[in-house]
Amino acid sequence: MRLFFLCFFAVFLCLPLRGEEPVLQVQRELRARKYYFGEIDGKASEETVAAIGKFQLAKGIDKTGNLDAETLRALDLPAGTQAASDEAHALDAVCDFVLRYWQVRESNDWERVAPFYAGEVVYYSEGILKLSALRERSAEDNRRWPGRKFILLNRIASLLPERSDTAQVTARVRTQAAGNSSPARALTEDLIFRLRKTEKGWRIIAVKLLE
Repeated sequence: MRLFFLCFFAVFLCLPLRGEEPVLQVQRELRARKYYFGEIDGKASEETVAAIGKFQLAKGIDKTGNLDAETLRALDLPAGTQAASDEAHALDAVCDFVLRYWQVRESNDWERVAPFYAGEVVYYSEGILKLSALRERSAEDNRRWPGRKFILLNRIASLLPERSDTAQVTARVRTQAAGNSSPARALTEDLIFRLRKTEKGWRIIAVKLLE
């Protein structure tokens, strides 16, 4: 996927996590205020993004598309106790990390993909996998679908209150795949990433499919 298309389609919101899944909190509050009429499913849908923008305009808040402290207070959701500037920098870094991850995934170059993962990753329903197992899985996927393209549609990042070095990103990703002997296909999925900040930067410690 060319950088242009990824940047064009990427839309992100950032908010601190408190209690239940943050997207569910926001969807419930927006539904109660009659700005959101979609499913309460915790997914980073376009309808959720649009509802937040409408709410910001109605409240006289800059329509940034981000769930900043002012927007959270207007929604009667806790904005957290962490310094706003530190939190904003961390969330920006996490959002950028996920965008770059999908860009690099298209290269089919494991040496470039590997640094995005921690030494062990809770990978979908397969349990904990070491980097060696992830490399084999990646090689198998590349052989089966050498022409994959990824479009990052939406992503909502949040910091975990119990650990300042851990973040969660809910991302909606559209995969366009062309196989050697299989027909082309397109698939849109909602994924949850858990990221941990290390001395070398953010690393993926878990990824699963949001049902």
